[in-house]
This record gives sequence, C-alpha cells and structure tokens, in this order.
Amino acid sequence: MRYTIAMLGIWIAALAVQVSLAGQSPKTASDGVYSAAQATRGQAVFEGTCTACHDTARFTGGDFMKAWTGKSLGELFKVVSTTMPEDNPGSLKAQQYADVLAYFLKLNEFPSGNEELPSSAEELNGVKIEKKGR
Repeated sequence: MRYTIAMLGIWIAALAVQVSLAGQSPKTASDGVYSAAQATRGQAVFEGTCTACHDTARFTGGDFMKAWTGKSLGELFKVVSTTMPEDNPGSLKAQQYADVLAYFLKLNEFPSGNEELPSSAEELNGVKIEKKGR
C-alpha cells in the first residue's frame, strides 16, 4: 500500500512539472540572454584571436541567420568551441567561447539583458536562435 501511494505521489509530481513546463515558451536569443559586458568581452576575444582568419561578416546577417535560425545556442557553442580557433581548436576557456557567442548575438542585433550566457552547451541548448516577430 505504501508503495502504491509513493508511486502515485511521484506520478502526480511528474505530471505537475510537465504541466508547468508546458505553459512556458522556450527562451530565444531575443529574450536578452546575454549582457552588454559579456558581448564587450567577446568582442575583445574575437578581435584578439579570431580576426586573423575571420571577419565579423561571417557571423552576421542573412547567411548566418539562415544557417542558425531555429537551432540552439548550444549547437553553435559546440561548433565554435570544438573547431575554433582554426589553428588550435578548443584552446579557449568555455567562458571565452560563451562571450564570443554573446558578441555574435550583439552583431545580429539581438537585445542584451542582465544575465550572462552560461558557458556550457547543455545550458545553452535551452535557448533558440530566433528573432521574435519573424
């Protein structure tokens, strides 16, 4: 009997969490998910490390948005952190990669907010690259 009551309690709790999450809309890059200070740090990293091979145009505008709209920031983080810099992939700290992503968001005119992007792909998977109203 205790087992049945315990299992019923677990089932009800799981259902409550599911209902609660169903009412939330997923976070998007339009929700101010990075801070202005983080984007500034990302710009410094980009200018000091990335501009030897890349221009910012590669990470802005229609082509960038077409390639990444609907995908998560976690996916972008994985690509950038495992392939860049081209001469030494994965050599930056996780926070530096997150800062560079914040800079990319700023370049694409996503609004900044009070939070900073987390520095793990798992946490960034919950943020979709989408412009609201599009």
